[in-house]
Amino acid sequence: MKVMTLDDHALFRAGLRMLLESMERSAEIFEAATVDEACSLALRHPDLAICLLDLELRGEYGLDALVRLKAAAPDIAAVVVSASTDVDIIRGCLEAGAMSFVPKSMPADFLKRAFETVLAGEVYLPQEILHLGSKSTARPTLSPRQADTLHGLARGLPTKSIARELGCPNTR
Repeated sequence: MKVMTLDDHALFRAGLRMLLESMERSAEIFEAATVDEACSLALRHPDLAICLLDLELRGEYGLDALVRLKAAAPDIAAVVVSASTDVDIIRGCLEAGAMSFVPKSMPADFLKRAFETVLAGEVYLPQEILHLGSKSTARPTLSPRQADTLHGLARGLPTKSIARELGCPNTR
């Protein structure tokens, strides 16, 4: 399995590498300090399974980084590892294609659980941040079809794959 870490702090990348190697000895781990490096790695290694990325990259806004990464590697499972626990930021990450969100303040076992959950094709959000609630009180109402589409997006699927799953015509 191939995993990439995207963080502009070399020490944090080294710590993630050690943690990942202790969790998954067979993992091949790649490191990137910038989105350009990450996109280049993703193009050279289309079989990258997971990217652990920081939202606060020097000179780049994190959600833009996530969007660029997903454009370069639509099938990669993105796990945001961030110092933020703002619910609106977390929601924005999920809407931009992240499979999971792990605050940097959480213990290492949370990253392990997130890693396992993402590999199973599911979204991971730690219970400790779910109770924070949203600043917004209005809840959108989704049709069953919209909910199915949202579930596909939450799994990180590209739109064509979602369309195929939903039986949309003219999707090859």
